[in-house]
Amino acid sequence: MDEKALHDEQRLMRMMRKTLTSIVRDTAPRDGNPSPLSEATVLGIKDCLLVISSRETELAQLTGRTLEERPHFSDETPNTHAVKISSIPKKTH
Repeated sequence: MDEKALHDEQRLMRMMRKTLTSIVRDTAPRDGNPSPLSEATVLGIKDCLLVISSRETELAQLTGRTLEERPHFSDETPNTHAVKISSIPKKTH
């Protein structure tokens, strides 16, 4: 499979995963109202997400990418702290 096809498939897997998780989020039980999805549909969605996850792992390995990439939210506490060089005191000997 060529590089473009791999990237296209990665994009497709990502789109399918996001769409399925959006459907689950939009139909989640709220305010005492049950989910409109049947148990069979919920299990089908879970199975689909497992297959998508497995294929994403395979594609990441084929393209040499890592699965450690995660989105970062603007209100998320950063894991690193940037320090301005000008704020570092100069050594005086």
